[in-house]
Amino acid sequence: RPTMTGAAADKTAGRVLLPSNIEPIRYDIKLTPDLEAFTFAGECKIKLSTSADLGPDHRSIVMHAKELCFASAAFVRTDGDATTSSVGAEEIRVNTKATTVTFVFGTEIPANSTIYLTIQYTGFLNNQMAGFYRSSYTNIHGEAKIMASTQFESLDARRAFPCWDEPARKAVFGVTLVVPRELDAFSNMPESECRTLPCGKLKELSFLDSPIMSTYLLAFVVGEFDHIQAQSEHGVLIKVYTPPGKSASGQFALDCATKALDNFNDFFGVPYPLPKLDMVAIPEFAAGAMENWGLVTYREVELLIDPLKASNSQKQRVCTVVTHELA
Repeated sequence: RPTMTGAAADKTAGRVLLPSNIEPIRYDIKLTPDLEAFTFAGECKIKLSTSADLGPDHRSIVMHAKELCFASAAFVRTDGDATTSSVGAEEIRVNTKATTVTFVFGTEIPANSTIYLTIQYTGFLNNQMAGFYRSSYTNIHGEAKIMASTQFESLDARRAFPCWDEPARKAVFGVTLVVPRELDAFSNMPESECRTLPCGKLKELSFLDSPIMSTYLLAFVVGEFDHIQAQSEHGVLIKVYTPPGKSASGQFALDCATKALDNFNDFFGVPYPLPKLDMVAIPEFAAGAMENWGLVTYREVELLIDPLKASNSQKQRVCTVVTHELA
């Protein structure tokens, strides 16, 4: 029989695991999606902790990245209240097979320190229902529309931002989205600030910091939505986002979620840890649903039903999926 060490080694066989001598502590991600060109511009600022065994003359940082185009990368080191001058990457190596990017710097990366890495890049709003992707749908007026949403489980956060895309490499996430003024945008946490940019056509939405969590649980959505809402007995605000004009079709799922969240709180004796819970119907979605923390995404048929015409089996299916995701 294999030893525990051997079993652990078997589990990691064939995986691309990043070196453990540099650990992410916090990501600040700013994305500007273009729903007409199907692209997005990104800026990712990452607080990193380097270990004491980093080694002398260590000059590179390896991260996961897929289908991203990098413009620049630079880091600064903090020492108490002092900050060193910025060190830019001299070389950016992309490994498409391993889905990694390596930033090589001209000076060594200090060991046993805290550094801040800033990366400028662009990406694609793909149509593969993975990463940060686009969905097409027809609104109630018969017009073709585009929205953008995320599906990061299990290995696709790296399509939206460079990261340590492994469940064990948890961090805090701060998200900022720059979107057309007429669109809605939301993420795992409640909105903390919204301001209109000087051009007048865009707005910048910032969200509260997430709890420490894995990359695959991060989520954000951009598009046109109606919503209905309720508050649980334990004070959690629950919303169901639907395509415009279809909010009534989310009422049954909202009722299920409100009752389920209270029952889970009472049964397990563990309060729901976030200030809000959003559930969003996505027109094009590969799975049935995805339990992003605070922003659960669903295939439309798994969340929205006609309250008057739905069969008992349809109601049971929606109830089962909603309660499963919230559990």
